[in-house]
Amino acid sequence: MGGHNETLLKDPAIEEWIWMRNNTHRYFKINKRTTPTLIAMGIVFPGLLFWFASSTQDKLKLGPVHFH
Repeated sequence: MGGHNETLLKDPAIEEWIWMRNNTHRYFKINKRTTPTLIAMGIVFPGLLFWFASSTQDKLKLGPVHFH
């Protein structure tokens, strides 16, 4: 019942992708290619989310929905 079924065929490309995905901490480096993504996902996106949340706070009527 353990689920260790070795009769399934394994795709080497998928296995390599899984291995690289699980070991990104070994290969990730900050360089010119990754810096814009880091800035966008670490500063710009959270900043826009905070701005939107604070600008719409107490302006939306979020209450129970009544279906008639």
